[in-house]
Amino acid sequence: MAYLQSKKTKKNSRARLESKLNLVKLLYQRGYSKEMVIQLFRLIDWLMILPEELKQQFKTELNTYQEEKKMRYVTSIEEIGREEGSIQATRESVIEVLETRFDNVPETITNTLNQINDIQR
Repeated sequence: MAYLQSKKTKKNSRARLESKLNLVKLLYQRGYSKEMVIQLFRLIDWLMILPEELKQQFKTELNTYQEEKKMRYVTSIEEIGREEGSIQATRESVIEVLETRFDNVPETITNTLNQINDIQR
């Protein structure tokens, strides 16, 4: 649905904002688990990019909806940003340890580490 709405609203940012909000609200209404909501939210967010001036409005409206429904699964973009920051910090720490231990870390290893998006891995 996100892909179809993204294509449909390609030239209409306001319509894309509304479609994106509606899709995210559907995640809650369908009763998906917290993890599923977060994963699907990431996909929707990736597919339905909003212009800078509408990102804050999306965040505000989503937060208001979450508070009304008492569903704080996705604290919107902040939670995802914190997680991505944590992944990046972990990558940097691993590279630093490798450089300390082996002096020179091949670029292929650095590139491989930069492709890992699961902090557990």
